Amino acid sequence: MALSRNELIRYSRQLVIPELGPGGQEKLKAAKVAVIGAGGLGTLVLGYLAGAGVGEIGVFDFGPVELSNLHRQLIYGTGDIGGLKTALAKQRLLEINPEIEVNAQEGMLTAENIAAALAPYDYIADCTDNFKTRAAINKACLELKKTYVHGAVYQFEGQLAVFEPHSGPCLGCLCPDAESMENQACAEAGVMGPAAGAIASMQALEVLKLILGLETLKGKFAMLDFRLADFNVVELKKHEDCPACGAKARLEEKFISSLAVELITPEELKARLDRAGLLRVLDLRYAWEHDLCHIEGDTWVDFNELIKSGAGFRPDDELVLYCKGQSKSTAAFRVLREKGFRNICVLKDGIDAWAEKIEKGMLRY
Repeated sequence: MALSRNELIRYSRQLVIPELGPGGQEKLKAAKVAVIGAGGLGTLVLGYLAGAGVGEIGVFDFGPVELSNLHRQLIYGTGDIGGLKTALAKQRLLEINPEIEVNAQEGMLTAENIAAALAPYDYIADCTDNFKTRAAINKACLELKKTYVHGAVYQFEGQLAVFEPHSGPCLGCLCPDAESMENQACAEAGVMGPAAGAIASMQALEVLKLILGLETLKGKFAMLDFRLADFNVVELKKHEDCPACGAKARLEEKFISSLAVELITPEELKARLDRAGLLRVLDLRYAWEHDLCHIEGDTWVDFNELIKSGAGFRPDDELVLYCKGQSKSTAAFRVLREKGFRNICVLKDGIDAWAEKIEKGMLRY
């Protein structure tokens, strides 16, 4: 794919790099990369790939831009709040580089649809923030035999890996329980914008090196602590008993019935609250988040106190747990179940879902 005069000028600062040159730039132009997640990691990965001249980029995400996104998701502005991330990302990438093609796919990727969505792309960048989606990406890339770059960020920390299915270790080798693990999303755990930016820059660079055929982090796992400026890279080994790529790879998902999470929808919770009774609704977010907005009549509870001692509640109390999304309350649910609590459930999709229903007039409160 010959480069035009405009492209030669646009990419001139990287064309002079000996390992790249016009031939390498043509490889970038011919490449197709899917970026899953257009948040703190994904927005910057997308921007760097577009700027570098990756010929076709897929943007996968769902939902609107929120005010709390803007401290780290730098391709969006205040005027974009409420707009769909995928559409806005596509618009911004084409402003950065009109020479490329951008495909925006709005909607959640699941274990059922992810392989078909990723099939047209050469490489994948995993910029998600939850283990369930990460595990689905890993399985899809194993099925499609596609190499992908994994990135994650937490507060001042980050991690990076390049997984090459079958010939090297996969996410399951690193984290066998990824499918069943619960993690705090950045909304609950917190994240420093520059930490996300640093990991995203490295993640984009790994994608570009893969396309160019340069040495990457294949078979390695990088751990970065930006608080202490402590960076470590370790070798990963392929495990024969890996649940995703090993000889004993499971054929179906396992569930532990005693710990299976019981969910309640906003509509169901509203109906139960209207009937009155002994139901207690517990907000597990930070106290300042409870002060901003909460469900009328609920009780704020310190998360750590609840999982450590039960915070004064008894095993036979009827409890509904909620947080911003669902991860923190799910973690508390499982701990309490092990402590003998039986009349507990989790508000599906948390306060975000509750507030959305009220805003749309589907619930009156």
